[in-house]
Amino acid sequence: MQTELGYRSISYFFVMDGEGFEAPAILLAQSLRNALGDDPKLIAYVPEDKIETIQRVTRRMLTVLNVEICALNTENVQWDPAYPHGNKILASCARRSTDLSVFLDTDIVCLSNMKFDSVTSNTSVFAVPEGVPTWGRKDETWHPVYEMFDLDIPEERVKLVKGRQRIVLPYFNAGFVGFREHGNENGQRFPDLWLETAKAIDANPKIEGKRPWLDQIALPVAAARMGGKIEVLENTYNFSPYRLKGDEDISDVKLMHYRMGAHFRKYEACRRVTEIALEQCPDRLRARLRNKLELFLRGVDLPAHLAN
Repeated sequence: MQTELGYRSISYFFVMDGEGFEAPAILLAQSLRNALGDDPKLIAYVPEDKIETIQRVTRRMLTVLNVEICALNTENVQWDPAYPHGNKILASCARRSTDLSVFLDTDIVCLSNMKFDSVTSNTSVFAVPEGVPTWGRKDETWHPVYEMFDLDIPEERVKLVKGRQRIVLPYFNAGFVGFREHGNENGQRFPDLWLETAKAIDANPKIEGKRPWLDQIALPVAAARMGGKIEVLENTYNFSPYRLKGDEDISDVKLMHYRMGAHFRKYEACRRVTEIALEQCPDRLRARLRNKLELFLRGVDLPAHLAN
């Protein structure tokens, strides 16, 4: 199998699942444009039943930032019980014209340029290990999952990025998931196998405690089914500030997975993203945007021209 470096173009995409996701989506898109410029394609997938409810200021900001809004059919997969996390898998399955696609949770902000030079035509997926073993703490827990698909237990291990940094079977945080759009030499695309794998695991009563980690359980298994190599990226591509003070050197961080507005507000680089978004916003809508970003602006002193 050829292993030449595998991309010329790239899409970054996220799921905007209702009004509560609009503010972080704006900041994510703004931060991507700040760090990466105009070239990458940015796509916001919105469930079909919510696309008409997108607020005016959000639509305008996504237009300013050249973000394509695409309707997402969430009715064609019946999770039982409902599984909103699964929307990221459905969005991943949508076809894009670029060589690479990267899914990002909306509670992520991009702080510096990213290059995926380690990704080759033999890469099935690229991701960052999870922080702690939220599922599958023991190898034996994974055995029935791999056995479902007649797969051997992987020889590879990854180091988790938080706490004791345990060495475990491949297990990744699904807030950042990248893959090659054109799939492997057999024409299999990673996201299609990810969905198929997740549905099969979800329907298997022998696999317990799956929620909300079903997407993360299915991810390495789908990659194993696809063949090729999982490219394990550094923590700087999915950095968590949880339990950190806010005065850390984050100059090497590419993507910060802040999760909470309070974590976001600790860092000057993050606060600057909100200022730039307000500067980009048309004057007549700036007050609405300030209101929408209230969680991220709480206690932050804005320049006078943005505060009024």
